[in-house]
Amino acid sequence: MVVVAVSLQRETASGTGLEHLSVAHEAPAPKLPPLTAEEETFAEALWPLHQEVIEASAGRLASAGMTFAVDDHDAKRLVEKLTPLRQIFHDTQEKVAAIPAPSSMQPVRDRYVALLVLYEQSATEMIEVGRDGDEGHLINAQGKSQHAAEELVKIGDILWPGEHKPN
Repeated sequence: MVVVAVSLQRETASGTGLEHLSVAHEAPAPKLPPLTAEEETFAEALWPLHQEVIEASAGRLASAGMTFAVDDHDAKRLVEKLTPLRQIFHDTQEKVAAIPAPSSMQPVRDRYVALLVLYEQSATEMIEVGRDGDEGHLINAQGKSQHAAEELVKIGDILWPGEHKPN
């Protein structure tokens, strides 16, 4: 065992041979500084829209598409479910844009509005199934919704660290 240990030590010290055996470690995400009072005020103003409107509406959007694809196949019913959701995403863009944000939070607010645009585009894309019957719209819509959901989690980590993450 001593011979093996010495051999391993020499191999790793010389920089040849065993580098490929090392385990890669991801650096932990840097901890963000606490929000300032102004940033906290912005986060608190956005919270009701985030929790009660966006998270719920995003879930209903995903559910409508899955129900159509798996069980229902009724394009008219799909359009009836999605039309009000699309309007919710549109209206919420204006509400979020109107929330006063300190300069440090303006990029976060802009990202939030952009993800709402993606959710609105996703709903619009799924509504197209009712127009032309092409279920390929569901795939395009899912990509937009997925990107919006990923952004929602990232923004949530900035504004509300420790918030429960939706599945």
